[in-house]
Amino acid sequence: MLTAGWTRLRAWLPWIAVLVLLALLVQAVHPAALWAALRHARLWLLLPVLGCGLAGLVLRSVRWHLLLQTIAAPNTLWDSILLFTAAQAAVLVPGGQFLLPVLQRSEYGTLIRRSVPTILVQELIFGLLVLPAALPGVPPYHPAGWMLLAAFLFNAGTGVFLLQRRVLRWALRLAERLPALRGHVHDMAELQEHFATVVGSREALWGSVLDMAAIGLAGLGFYLALRAVGASGVGWVESTAIYALGSAVGTLSMLPGGLGANEDISTLVLSRLGLATGPAAAGTLLFRVVNLVMGTAVGWAVLILCRERLRIHPSVGGLIKAVEGAEKRTVEGPAATEPPERHLQQ
Repeated sequence: MLTAGWTRLRAWLPWIAVLVLLALLVQAVHPAALWAALRHARLWLLLPVLGCGLAGLVLRSVRWHLLLQTIAAPNTLWDSILLFTAAQAAVLVPGGQFLLPVLQRSEYGTLIRRSVPTILVQELIFGLLVLPAALPGVPPYHPAGWMLLAAFLFNAGTGVFLLQRRVLRWALRLAERLPALRGHVHDMAELQEHFATVVGSREALWGSVLDMAAIGLAGLGFYLALRAVGASGVGWVESTAIYALGSAVGTLSMLPGGLGANEDISTLVLSRLGLATGPAAAGTLLFRVVNLVMGTAVGWAVLILCRERLRIHPSVGGLIKAVEGAEKRTVEGPAATEPPERHLQQ
């Protein structure tokens, strides 16, 4: 009974943390000040914020398409955009990025361990590229520098572990001594081989330009969201820096979509730049809501409208199980669980 109860509670722990962090944010800025800023917001400015989000989504889709070429996937550009957009339905699911390899397998039969490295490379490079963009946000709030250092060590350390064969070989030798991990050594070595192929390609290098353009667009969207609540003292460079800093901290938090941690640090840095806490929190929340709702809604729309083509029957429960199954297959190999895409198929 205790084990079953803990399993259920553990699934809700990330969301409990999200609610606590958001409640602390609202309490810190005072609900009346937050409501006043939202009440007087120029909501029409959220339309270009939405446009920036959609354009950034397309850029990242094209970026993923370039990485797919390194594993000889048969996708056309339109196919990749469609699948990448559909995968945004899981943006608020822990480990939701694993939905994309599940959809790729369902559509083309690509082995999950072959397509997962394209996702890892995309996320790790994006996580590294946002760090320089975040540097202008450090002077107003010096502890942010330590957060960026932690984000750099996390992303760079993960990359080194997967890229350097000597490091991985040492880790795998250690794993071979542990009975629980001994059977997964071959699968991790295969994952590392595919990762090295993808990250060392020209597509990974040149595609970074698309990542930087997506970061710039997101910064523009954040700037417009702040303008919507009357925050005119923060420019595009500062807005991009705060977006990048919030993204880095959100990634470190391991919370769904970075919720809570992203909003808290963004509001804090904005207040250090001299912006009143009410408009700072309101602009941040508007930007995050527009982008998260947009990504989730567009993803579900594509899943539902293209369900016959993708041969899936989308549901919230099936989506979560598919993501969990893909995570297990990545680490434990094909025998770990039934094919993840079965949870989404008719």
